[in-house]
Amino acid sequence: MLPLKNVCRPVYFSFFLLLALLAGCGGGGGGDKSSTEKVPTSYTYQQPDLLNDGWQVAHIDEFSISPAGLERAVRNVASEASGYRYIDSITIIKGNKIILDENFGRTLDMADGWANNTDPSIHILNSVTKSFASALIGIAIDQDYIQDVNVKVHDYFQHKLPVSNWGEDKANITLKNWLTMRHGYEWDEWDVSYLDNSNLNSQMNNSIDPIYFLLSRPMTTTPGETFAYSTGVSFGLGRLLEHATGQSVTSFMEQNLFSPLGINNYTYWALDGQLHTGSALYLSPRDMAKFGQLFLNEGQWDGQQVISSEWVTESTQRYHDAGDWGYGYQWWNTDFNVNGEQVNSFYADGFGGQYIFVLPSLDAVVVFTGHAYQSSEQAEYRVRSILENDILPAL
Repeated sequence: MLPLKNVCRPVYFSFFLLLALLAGCGGGGGGDKSSTEKVPTSYTYQQPDLLNDGWQVAHIDEFSISPAGLERAVRNVASEASGYRYIDSITIIKGNKIILDENFGRTLDMADGWANNTDPSIHILNSVTKSFASALIGIAIDQDYIQDVNVKVHDYFQHKLPVSNWGEDKANITLKNWLTMRHGYEWDEWDVSYLDNSNLNSQMNNSIDPIYFLLSRPMTTTPGETFAYSTGVSFGLGRLLEHATGQSVTSFMEQNLFSPLGINNYTYWALDGQLHTGSALYLSPRDMAKFGQLFLNEGQWDGQQVISSEWVTESTQRYHDAGDWGYGYQWWNTDFNVNGEQVNSFYADGFGGQYIFVLPSLDAVVVFTGHAYQSSEQAEYRVRSILENDILPAL
């Protein structure tokens, strides 16, 4: 995904999305199943339902929150007002409790076809998956499967050597370089159309050996110097995790992340036989919010330290600083202007409008899912405006 300030530009297309588009956007998903009826445009705030999913719920009165901004946001989404279109759900957490959980009649779409998903209650995360991959790396370091972020990534792929374009710079690429997208490879998946066969992400997904394709890329800069967003590198994180732990990504994830969080319902699509850790998870919005709350709670969930607080702090700071946005270990970072004050957030960002915003100063997490896949659709889904004008002032 692109930084939040550019959400209206064309963004991540996988090879599977290209196939779906060329097939007339059918994707095997169908369009006649919804998780809930549309919220009426006369919507008045109501407390979320208490489900058996590990969440407590609360009415906004508990936090002295005015309903006006939240009601305006929900009504505008439900009525498909300009700037509020192509949104499938909004979930808001305050003080460890769900205070808003609205779904807008989501239908299965082409993205569901990639994993043969028939459950409208779970949603493609696309590049939000990257932040989950980073968390799994942190857990593996906590458990001593990986020494630290300074290990050399190619040491985990000795069975793939020799690779093309080998040299000292490539040999010295570290795990931290991968996590921060400052790997040094020649990689551009933003400035070439994702519908063009020359796009590197499509080339990797189409290759016989995707990880070899990644490891063989030419080097253009010294590792650690230049930010170059790469879904290929995020896929590599999953492969490295498998080699370090001796487990599949899904097995390690279920045991060490999903089980502690009480996440039982998920699916994914695979590349080269494994969960693509750059873009392939499907979760419910409430389970997405658990992941955000985990990081807001400095790695704790329900009294259990799932990830070390040190990793949470380390992975969500800015290593690449572009001024109005930054990048950590597969997490974005930005400030919002709320009533003249700056509110910092680190967040996960996925193609189509999938977001997990963590707002420490507000003790809040905000989750969106959406289906803005075309550039014209992305222009009508203005998440920064919704946050700054409706949701964050209320919080």
